[in-house]
Amino acid sequence: MNSRAGQMAEQRKNKLNLDRLAKIWALAERGDAGEQVAARNRAEALVKQHGYTLADVPDLLLTEGYLDDEPQPSAGGFTFYDMSNPAHQRAYAKAEEKKRAAWRMANRAKMDEVLARYGSEEAVFAPTAEEQAYDAAIKPFHKAGGPDKCDTWDGEHFSPTLRVRAALATVKPWPDTIPAAIAEYDYWEKLYDDRNIADSNNQYNYLGQGADFRRWALGDLINKEIEARNISDVITRLRFQEASEGLYNDSAIILRDLERLHAAENLKPGFGGFGDIPPDRGSPATSTESQGGPENRATSENQNMGNPHVMGSSDLRNEDRPAFASPPPFILNTASKRRAEVERILSTPEGARMSLRQIARMAGVSPATVMKARDKQKDQNSYQSSI
Repeated sequence: MNSRAGQMAEQRKNKLNLDRLAKIWALAERGDAGEQVAARNRAEALVKQHGYTLADVPDLLLTEGYLDDEPQPSAGGFTFYDMSNPAHQRAYAKAEEKKRAAWRMANRAKMDEVLARYGSEEAVFAPTAEEQAYDAAIKPFHKAGGPDKCDTWDGEHFSPTLRVRAALATVKPWPDTIPAAIAEYDYWEKLYDDRNIADSNNQYNYLGQGADFRRWALGDLINKEIEARNISDVITRLRFQEASEGLYNDSAIILRDLERLHAAENLKPGFGGFGDIPPDRGSPATSTESQGGPENRATSENQNMGNPHVMGSSDLRNEDRPAFASPPPFILNTASKRRAEVERILSTPEGARMSLRQIARMAGVSPATVMKARDKQKDQNSYQSSI
């Protein structure tokens, strides 16, 4: 018997016998008092081994057992969970706990470092003074949600309104430069990451509501609202957009920044600028041939010096670049290209030894994206080896 046939036979063996359950349940509902107690005990024993409780029996019979009692992986290794099925819910919770346990084992050093830095797990999650101040500032706008509805602040749940923004500014003024906004945004991201690490990568919303609104507004300031002062700011803004993987992607502001800076350069006495730029024809600029040229690098290196968010010109050269190194970031200008780059790095011997965060930085994606690609690659390799 081949493995697939054996698996199907095992599934049939473990499948809940609904006909037998229906007969037992009929006695539990319509038998005399003694028969009802005995029948309920038999029904509970029958369904318990499949992950159900006695309360699930009526729904099991009504839906014919939700088709499969336990979620089964497909040929490609993907498991579909029907979250209306109690057994699937329990199986999903168990699978997620296994993932968290595996994550804890692989990231024990990170967890220990975070706990050592804060002193205790309670201190990691304790609201900071800033979080408390921001929550107090937006409290007048809070409205509790009704059944199955979210709480709102000035009528919004996910992003701050202008009035909520003004309230947050009473605690701390909004930054007026892109580097300053990046610095504050990174502070909140770091706090979130620390709490996520301490919580075994559960990826909940770990910030207070006011701080979360603050972080969202900072993202908008970086993405499109603060005026770029120079090319370094434009590059920082573009890198922020790329790293967000589509969350912040106002590409039109990049073009406006460049047009404005170009016009200002042309107005300088004694400088001819960079020549005339043809008017927009409705198509976004896609050429990258001259972005890494020495004539462009020479004018930007002094501006970029000391800015950790801007890549130096040496980073764009090919000398001393290892075989697994990523191409310059302007080549990875779409989500599909970045995913392909992650898969390429993972397929190399060097990439197999690198951490998720190292690969994420090289490809311009999040560590979670790298983890998904690695898991997918492992599943594919396991499937191919089993054929």
